[in-house]
Amino acid sequence: MTATVVTHRWSRWREWRGGRPFAAGLLLALGGLEMICVSWSGLGFLRFTGTAGAASWTLGALFAVAGLTTWHNPPLRYFAGVLSAVLSLVSLMAANLGGLLLGFLLTAVGSALALAWVPQQPAADEEEA
Repeated sequence: MTATVVTHRWSRWREWRGGRPFAAGLLLALGGLEMICVSWSGLGFLRFTGTAGAASWTLGALFAVAGLTTWHNPPLRYFAGVLSAVLSLVSLMAANLGGLLLGFLLTAVGSALALAWVPQQPAADEEEA
């Protein structure tokens, strides 16, 4: 691959990433996957089964979907952010302390970033103002 092709792909990636709440979606998806992994593997001495295990899988899947939604449909970031904020609090009680607190922290910060993200205005509008 030539340097121009790599540069073009890198600029397209940066443009795509900059036009959406990328960090929010990443944290939501990682928090959901962390909850699933904690429930799936356990800690060796403690198996998370029963209602807490089912809640971990369900909430983890919902967080992963909310993260992907913020990436692929940024106008739905408010819905995904509010849903994730409420579900992250629910995960503390229902899903093994929100994936041993790490999943809770990732999803809480991700939902806050999704709610706080504002699309950038084009540079031409700033010069006219």
